[in-house]
Amino acid sequence: MPRKNPHIYEINLVGWLAAISQREGRPVGIRDIPAREWDRIKEMGMDIVWLMGIWSRSPYSRKEAQNAPALVKECESIIPDFAIKDIGGSPYSIYRYVPDPSFGTLTDLADLKETLQKRGLFLVLDFVPNHTACDHPWIKTHPEYYISHVKKGDQACEKGYFSADTDRYPACIAHGKDPYFPPWTDTAQLDYTVNDTQSAMIRTMSRVSTYCHGMRCDMAMLVLQEIFHQTWGNLAKGETDKEFWPMAIDRIRSTGRECILIAEAYWERETELLNYGFDYAYDKTLYDLMVQGDIQGIREHVVRPFQANMLHFLENHDEPRALSCFGPDRIKCAMVIHATLPGMRLWHSGQFEGDTLHVPVQLNQQGWLKLIRAGSVHMDIYIENMHKNTVDNGVYEEAFSEGHANDDIRQFSEQLLREVNHPVFHEGKWEMCHTEGWPDNQSHMNILAWCWRYRDERRLVVINFSSSPAQGHIRLPDMWLPEGDMFVLDDPINDETYYRSARDITDSGLYVGLDAGHFHFFRIGR
Repeated sequence: MPRKNPHIYEINLVGWLAAISQREGRPVGIRDIPAREWDRIKEMGMDIVWLMGIWSRSPYSRKEAQNAPALVKECESIIPDFAIKDIGGSPYSIYRYVPDPSFGTLTDLADLKETLQKRGLFLVLDFVPNHTACDHPWIKTHPEYYISHVKKGDQACEKGYFSADTDRYPACIAHGKDPYFPPWTDTAQLDYTVNDTQSAMIRTMSRVSTYCHGMRCDMAMLVLQEIFHQTWGNLAKGETDKEFWPMAIDRIRSTGRECILIAEAYWERETELLNYGFDYAYDKTLYDLMVQGDIQGIREHVVRPFQANMLHFLENHDEPRALSCFGPDRIKCAMVIHATLPGMRLWHSGQFEGDTLHVPVQLNQQGWLKLIRAGSVHMDIYIENMHKNTVDNGVYEEAFSEGHANDDIRQFSEQLLREVNHPVFHEGKWEMCHTEGWPDNQSHMNILAWCWRYRDERRLVVINFSSSPAQGHIRLPDMWLPEGDMFVLDDPINDETYYRSARDITDSGLYVGLDAGHFHFFRIGR
């Protein structure tokens, strides 16, 4: 298993392989990825690689996506010389749990797992429990696995369902959905009140686990029985009310294989899923508090139980890009908060380059290539020795544009990752620090402060996440109080060193004054 508080790196596999193929001048699949790419990711301080979107795409989903007006309009607005064929199927409308043919084979995937393991990297892949593609093989062979009913003659299926010719009977099968939004029209909803459905998905999950070191389970809370009944009610067959996750996780654990299980979870279901056996669950609450700039809310949230089992993020394939969301004034503080809390820390390809363009997950390699050539996105690959490439199919005829990357964000990311790669942030003890002000100045309430200690290493992180200057005193843990005359505070990221009176720190705490959107990242010495 990876170290504590691991760093996970989400890579959109379609875009990443498009970028590498562009650079190499030939189509590149998962078996052809140069070793230096994995070495670079390891050197960045990553522990886990999440290859988002590896599974076989659905032809039905591709057709749905190409006929979705809002998606087409979005792609037209961001892709130079957009063509409808730039849109492929959604990676979350899975046709089969085998790599998409454009990426490689199951053998290639097994070899890739071994390649990463030799480098001390762990491979995480998606598992989508709630639904399948509308053209998944089970549609024909096992329509009973789905929320469905027998179709009546030539009568059209009701809204939210699609017509399917199965091996057993003409059926109307429901599209996948959650209780708060319209259906996903390229998916088919599995029925988790059917024993055979649960058994089939447990077998699928177990099989997927043989090709990776962990799974990111999409919308994991949707198959909890309470939520499933809230969504589907009497439309479900109602054979069983057994919970799926305890059985599925027990099956995975019984194999003896190490498997990191991550629940994408919302609606305050995170603790429930952790209790069922997940290792980590999404911390959408923290993300929302940070977007809102709710400093007191952040302070209260990060001391709640299970924080070491939460996955923190500033962006991912669903959310807006971090720089566009937090802006240049708050992005660095947001990154420091994210990188120095206990738990799993998710980073997204393009985030270190300061990308601001959110790319739809339905884009295929051809669409990605247009964005890459325009310099609209950066896929965090080696870019030295770039040259014009021409191959027979004409797909990779142009070199990258290296423009538009945010050098300030890139350099800051390198500094921050270098610091938080230290064992103190992985093996150490985290503790919130109390802040104090004065009767006529309570701006300390805008300061977040916490510390880490591991053996003789100590770190103090102080952040003003507000839009105004803030001052206050930071109370350090008693065991940190200085024994000598001076306290040395070295801030390597801001290239500053401070010397403070030991007596003052003991009596009043450590005084700090920070401009809006500024932080200290102290190494503590005596």
